Amino acid sequence: MERNLSCCFTGYRPEKFGFSLSPDNQKYNEFTRKLYAYIIDLAEEGITVYYSGMARGFDIVAAEAVIDIKRLRSDLGVSLVACVPYTEQASAFPPDWKARYDAVLEECDRVVLLSDRYYRGCYQVRNKYMVDNTDCVLTYFDGSAGGTKNTVDYAKKKGRAILNLYENFGEQMELI
Repeated sequence: MERNLSCCFTGYRPEKFGFSLSPDNQKYNEFTRKLYAYIIDLAEEGITVYYSGMARGFDIVAAEAVIDIKRLRSDLGVSLVACVPYTEQASAFPPDWKARYDAVLEECDRVVLLSDRYYRGCYQVRNKYMVDNTDCVLTYFDGSAGGTKNTVDYAKKKGRAILNLYENFGEQMELI
């Protein structure tokens, strides 16, 4: 049996974007149009399984894009895997992000729960799991220190293709 090619998402929480992640924001709408276009391009190249770490911000926005693409372009055969670091991940999310999280979970093709409880390092375990189980990484990464940088560095070490939407927002995205 041939394995489907896969991609994981890693990026920033809403506070680090520099623009509001709201449909009434023009920059957000430009960003999501670009994100959708790249996911469709990847799917047309055979990358059809997408992993989301389900964090507020880029993870959930990218997962929502995959769900929409599943509905709009069923011919692409995309699927979504939620990688939940621990059971109560969304318990402290603001109500709007909790609602988005719950809606995404309902639409996932598969949910991978990595721990029953929070522990120090559970997010890094989730990130490594996603990189280890996918062929490439689609990111929104400006180079600053943090979890996204750690994930991108780990993906580079593992030889994964990395597509960075941040560096080329508004232009052609490139491999880093």
